[in-house]
Amino acid sequence: MLLQQNELTKKNRELADKSESLSKQKNEIENKNVALEATMIKLKKVLNQLVQSEKLTSLGRLTAGIAHEINNPVNFITANISPLKRDIDDISKLIDKYYSVLSECNLENQFILIRKTKDEIKYEFLLEEMNNLIKRIIEGAKRTAAIVKGVRNFSRLDEDDKKYADINEGIDSTLMMLRNEFKNKVHVVKNFDDIPNIMCYPGKLNQVFMNLLSNAGHAVKENGTITISTSIKNNQLEIEIYDEGDGMSDEVRNKIFEPFFTTKDVGKGTGLGLSISYGIIKDHHGNIEVESEKGNGTKFKIYLPISE
Repeated sequence: MLLQQNELTKKNRELADKSESLSKQKNEIENKNVALEATMIKLKKVLNQLVQSEKLTSLGRLTAGIAHEINNPVNFITANISPLKRDIDDISKLIDKYYSVLSECNLENQFILIRKTKDEIKYEFLLEEMNNLIKRIIEGAKRTAAIVKGVRNFSRLDEDDKKYADINEGIDSTLMMLRNEFKNKVHVVKNFDDIPNIMCYPGKLNQVFMNLLSNAGHAVKENGTITISTSIKNNQLEIEIYDEGDGMSDEVRNKIFEPFFTTKDVGKGTGLGLSISYGIIKDHHGNIEVESEKGNGTKFKIYLPISE
């Protein structure tokens, strides 16, 4: 009987040891699974960022090429419109001189056909219309040149080197890209201080501005307002983007910079825009914060060092 009890005790101890060993193995496997899942999430994030970066680089090259091609005919129009206006003004002066001489010499009755033709073509109206057309062409050329400049500034997404850049100009170029999206819907208020150029990756910061402003545009209702401010505070460049949208709950606000988190419908957002923006600001040794309450709009604050 004692021998059987000893054998049973030994078996129980072996079972306990095996159970403990299995429990340890189970914990190790669970820990490895957690680590593997975290690694997979990181790899997925990196992969999507690389894909996004490659798309943006291609977009930058494409828009830069388009801007260059558009710039040539715009320069041609701009360079030739002023001489054309001078030529038309000279011809108008010559014709006016003819009529002045005819009037002074009492020869108008001998040129009835000319007077009739002048009335038929509505000469005075024709001159006014030509001047208005030239003004519109000049205005169109200037606006197109401004668009080209904005596209060229924004398309610096493939630049790998840091350089001094004007942040106000970067925001303006981004707004130019969003002009059609904001048209007749969003009122933009700009409070730009006279700020120094900072060392940065201009194209990447433009990507941040694009993400924040595009989200702000989606947040505001019809005829809503987005206010953009730049200033220097505590030896840092501060950029504020505030929209009058519905704001965010605490739960959403706490997850806003997480990869793949989105409040948009399926197919309308990847959930990477703000995550990538967060990484870009951190790469600039800066910081990005969000202030928002449900029903009270949203304010993003970006802090960038003026000097490194």
